[in-house]
Amino acid sequence: MLSTGESKMNDKILNRIKTPNELVEQQGAKLLVYGESGVGKTTLCQTAPGKTLVVSMESGLLSIKDAENLDAIEVKEASEIEEIAQLLENGTLDYDTVCLDSITEMSEILLSQEKAKSKDPRRAYGEVIEVMIKTMRRFRDLPLHVVFIAKQSRERDESSGMFHYQPMMVGAKLPMQIPYFFDEVLVMRTFDNETDEGKKVTSRWLQTRLGQNYIAKDRSGKLEEFENPNLTDIINKLGFAEVQTNE
Repeated sequence: MLSTGESKMNDKILNRIKTPNELVEQQGAKLLVYGESGVGKTTLCQTAPGKTLVVSMESGLLSIKDAENLDAIEVKEASEIEEIAQLLENGTLDYDTVCLDSITEMSEILLSQEKAKSKDPRRAYGEVIEVMIKTMRRFRDLPLHVVFIAKQSRERDESSGMFHYQPMMVGAKLPMQIPYFFDEVLVMRTFDNETDEGKKVTSRWLQTRLGQNYIAKDRSGKLEEFENPNLTDIINKLGFAEVQTNE
């Protein structure tokens, strides 16, 4: 016969068993979006579903200064990121979507702080990797939509001489580890076209699959290879309940 403590533990486990769809709905969408500077990554945040908080580490909020149903906070210290995560966890901050802009800058802030504390560069980079992974997991596990914004880096393959593009982070290991945290890794790109009248038109798209030397993935299989840069539309396509956009 089970003791009272064992019975409560069993009930706790049983209550957590749900369908995959129910679990995913509870967790919210988690997306990594990267791209070149000025391509429109920050502006993308105003297309997020519901009430949105932009956590800015780059002092680049001009492009969304007139956005409605969107709040923003500028942070300068890594410890402030942890405080924000805690306020989101305990419900003091109540949002449908959080945009971290950008995790590239976050890693650079951390590295600067760690270098000031340690004379060993290897130890400083190791600390950055540990803290970044811990912080990414903490935001990834929040029961809401989280969009992680990153800058883009161009790296050359020494064996083939070809360039490939990936999220920019400090060090050599972190950029390769970060994409594995997400089901959706999207790269924002621009394409120049001409109209029938010969006028040059620039369009923006989110690439969702590996190709043309860009790292990207769509684990859901529900997105087109190139999607319009609208987070609400994309998150709805992924199967989450519809929430009104901020636009």
